[in-house]
Amino acid sequence: METIQNYLESMFASLPNTPEVIKAKCELGQMMEDKYTELMAEGKSDNEAVGQVIAEFGNLDDLAEALGISHILHDKVVYFANTRKVTEEEVRSYLFDATLSSMLRGLGVFLAIVSPCGVILATTLHSSNGRNFLILGLVFLFLAIAACVGLCTYSGLKMGKWYFLKREACSIDYSTTGMVNDARNQLHGTVILERTIAVILFCTCYIPLIVLCMWKKEAFFAGIGVTILLFMVGIAVFILVAASGRENGYARLLRLNSRQKMEGYFSEGQRDVYYDHPKLQAFMSLYWPTVVCAYLIISFLTFSWAISWIIWPIAAIVNSLIHTIFGNEKGE
Repeated sequence: METIQNYLESMFASLPNTPEVIKAKCELGQMMEDKYTELMAEGKSDNEAVGQVIAEFGNLDDLAEALGISHILHDKVVYFANTRKVTEEEVRSYLFDATLSSMLRGLGVFLAIVSPCGVILATTLHSSNGRNFLILGLVFLFLAIAACVGLCTYSGLKMGKWYFLKREACSIDYSTTGMVNDARNQLHGTVILERTIAVILFCTCYIPLIVLCMWKKEAFFAGIGVTILLFMVGIAVFILVAASGRENGYARLLRLNSRQKMEGYFSEGQRDVYYDHPKLQAFMSLYWPTVVCAYLIISFLTFSWAISWIIWPIAAIVNSLIHTIFGNEKGE
């Protein structure tokens, strides 16, 4: 009977989600169930019963008039959007690219956060080699920033081929939708664990700095403490970016199917946010790169690396407020 139910779902997948269609689906489902029960009572095997039910009721074109949905089935101008069907192979390829891209972005942000560590340690050295260490620290800084820009740029270019998922009307079939939703549900526990680890790192990142400062009241040990703090914050941010990127990849695919259709629709995840004001839309597209620049400029001007990382959670809060107050959601 599960096979019949799945076949019924696929028959109505692309039809509009209207009371008429829902009623027709329920009526046809009851007819198929009654026929299946009757055949089983006659001694048919499960496969024979399923095959005969599908053969008798499996063509919606033949049943549309009796079910009262012939005008809906054939009025493609009104009820059927000219959507691009995304294949299962494309879906798997997109999920792979989304996962890889999120990891590359996370690594880039990690490198941006830890980039000043070499300079911090070098400025705390008072030996004759302090100048040489400072040069090495500056080299590490510029290489880390260059790597950050390169990784983020490559990540954006890699996902550029999937821009049609935003620009065009797309959909995925019922079975692929179920596969993606099942995979997202399996990922959910891992995402929760990763976010828990990130929160623990955020909450404990000050501990090494405090311990080292209490143990040795010297600038070098304070520098080591700040370096450990930045590495812990960087790892936490990397985990959050990578986890969110993977999860958003699944959510984007599950938002492709319109709520107006009967086919599988699972859009509990985060939606795309856009802004009516063009200038605000342009600003938000550069929001996080601006935050990175502000973090580096403020940190270099004040040398308050131990506290300047607070810019990141503040930026996240401001970003959420702007989304809530000025943003509109796509995907309905």
